[in-house]
Amino acid sequence: MMSRFIARVGLLVLPVIALLTAGCSEADLKVRQSTFDAKGPVARMQYDIFMDSVYLVTVLFAIVGGLLVYAVIRFRARPGDENKPAIVEDGHGNPVTEILLIVASIGALVFLAIPTLKGIWYQDDVPEDRVPAGRLSVWYPRVEGGVENYAEAVKDQVLEIDVVGKQWWFRFEYPQFGLTNDGRRSVPNELVIPKGVPVRINLRSEDVIHSFWIPKVAGKVDLMPGRRNRMWIQADETGHYYGQCAEFCGDSHAYMLFRCEVLEPADFARWVRAQKQDAPEPPAGSKAAEGKALFAAKTCAMCHNVSGHFGAGAFGPDLTHVASRKSLAGAWLDNRNPEAQRAAEAAAGGNTEASAPVDRAVQKANLIRWIGSSGVLHAEAAEPTRDVKPGNRMHYYKMFNVAGLNETKTKLTPSELDALAEYLLTLK
Repeated sequence: MMSRFIARVGLLVLPVIALLTAGCSEADLKVRQSTFDAKGPVARMQYDIFMDSVYLVTVLFAIVGGLLVYAVIRFRARPGDENKPAIVEDGHGNPVTEILLIVASIGALVFLAIPTLKGIWYQDDVPEDRVPAGRLSVWYPRVEGGVENYAEAVKDQVLEIDVVGKQWWFRFEYPQFGLTNDGRRSVPNELVIPKGVPVRINLRSEDVIHSFWIPKVAGKVDLMPGRRNRMWIQADETGHYYGQCAEFCGDSHAYMLFRCEVLEPADFARWVRAQKQDAPEPPAGSKAAEGKALFAAKTCAMCHNVSGHFGAGAFGPDLTHVASRKSLAGAWLDNRNPEAQRAAEAAAGGNTEASAPVDRAVQKANLIRWIGSSGVLHAEAAEPTRDVKPGNRMHYYKMFNVAGLNETKTKLTPSELDALAEYLLTLK
């Protein structure tokens, strides 16, 4: 009887164990947004807390499950049991047993509460022991070649980045370097930070609740309308990391992605200098020059800034260096060739932070697809094309909540879409 019971249990348990084991390969734990592949101190702290809960739950499962199996086997019904006296519940109401269970429950909660509270305090701001090595003047020269990189007043501060959540994209600002939306120099959707340097992140939202999350580096912390939150991050390896809004925020929440580029400090300094440059002027008489004229005529400049060309737009993403970005449409469209990207990751031993360069053909196709599907009515099309990002505000002025603006839908021909794309491709 017992052997048959064990055999039946084994037939059920062994396939389950096999399935669980098959899903635990090391490669599967290092996907693009894996929290099991921590690449920074905050992410490692969060991973350790998660594993503490796994260890606790495993022990509790073994104890409770073991007692359950024991009870099932020990007290199972057998032939002739109907003639035996009923089992007396000697343990029911035993104060010692109940007190021990209460103490064990409190102990389990304390086991999780202590590291969790320490983790919350640790994540809140840059730890004091990391500030000395993280000061701007330590890793980023204040003056180079007679050019001031940042003001004297901030030289002893750590790097600060303002993260602003919008439906459905992120805006990143570097106030210490003058890269702000007010200064027409903000950076949309692609956060860039130096390797091995602590960074203070200031979080806020301009509409609804969002959540900032880079699984391999740190997260998650909410961006609240009317309130400022903060956290800090640090990435210990260079590469291209993948982030996501982790709080439902509307139609295209699932499409609200962003990227994080981690560079060597010297490369980060070069990137900052490049971001401060105005956009180059397209060659006269070129397709790109035609696109620039269309950019103004089709009211794109009402919402988008292109430093050196158009300076009024502050509502939508800054496009001054849009052609240098590896993604588009809130990081939903990838500007890299898919095959080249897979090859780059494979060459790096499956490292998902490896990155192929931007592919111009893919980037142009993405630009045409994005502009041509965001509520746009093609002159030759019987019906509007499907939105790449449903509910986005491009071309839908009625969503701006501004009195006097009526709903409008921009009409663009394929030739106009091509010209606009050519112009945007010059913005590096």
